[in-house]
Formats: sequence, structure tokens, C-alpha cells
Amino acid sequence: MSEQQAPAADVAASDVETLFPDEAVTIEGEEILVREFRYLEGLRAITLARPLFADLAKILEGGEIDALALDGLIAEHHEAWIQLMAISTGEPAAWIEGLRDRDGQALSMTFWRVNSGFFMRRLVFGGALARAMRQMVSPSPSASSSTPSSPAATDATPASSPGD
Repeated sequence: MSEQQAPAADVAASDVETLFPDEAVTIEGEEILVREFRYLEGLRAITLARPLFADLAKILEGGEIDALALDGLIAEHHEAWIQLMAISTGEPAAWIEGLRDRDGQALSMTFWRVNSGFFMRRLVFGGALARAMRQMVSPSPSASSSTPSSPAATDATPASSPGD
């Protein structure tokens, strides 16, 4: 095998990491696996995250999301965020709520890194769906719906304007 070819096991491991970018983080001396939502978990998570999605979309309208904006968003939706992290880690919400700030931050940022694709895919799909729905309700002008040009002059056209 040449040096440029990766062993099949390495390629397969890389593919799995791409599909499921799970990440371990050490919290209070314990290794916690933060998993990307699996499909059914994601469906459940959508219900919890609806208000969070709406506010995240508003933040993203301005361009990039910064750390302070994300922190504020998480604080505003902390109950849903804790529940989402509990789904992702398999840890009880009460355990997450009791973490020291630095451990909670480490878990939260790991959760965001691992599951940001879940949030972004929903926002992109939701935005595209909303645009499509707006176009269906008020379609853009086309040749068949354009306003007619002014009527042609006829013999019935008055020679002078009314009120002369």
C-alpha cells in the first residue's frame, strides 16, 4: 500500500465521525459522551427547540452569530437547552443543572459543536420552506399575470377632456 492511501479502517472511521460527530468531554472528572441527535431524538428535540429556533433565526438575520448572542439565547431558553443536552448526553437534566459554571459551559459548547448541524439544517430548511410558501401565496409577476397596457384609442374617445 502506498503512503498516500489510507487503510480502509481509517477511512471508515473518518466516515463515521462525519456522519456522527460525537465528542467526549470531561466533566467533574467523568468522561461524558455528547452525541449528535439521532433521527428520532431530533424529531423529539424539534418540539423542545421551536422557540429557540425562532430566536436563533432572528439573531442570524444580522449575519454571523457571536458568542455573546449565543450565550444570551441559551440563557433565555435554558430549560429547553438543558433538556436538549440531556437527550444528547443521556444524563439527567438535574445533573446538568447542578454543574459548576465552567463545567456547564464546557458541556454546553461541546453540545453546540456536536449538534449545530441539527440547528442549522432546521433553520435553512425552515427559511427555504417559508420563502416557498410566501411565493405560493403571492407569486411573482409573470407574463400571464402582468397588468394590461393602456387601452387602445377608439373612435369613441372624446376630443376634449371632461369639464371643458
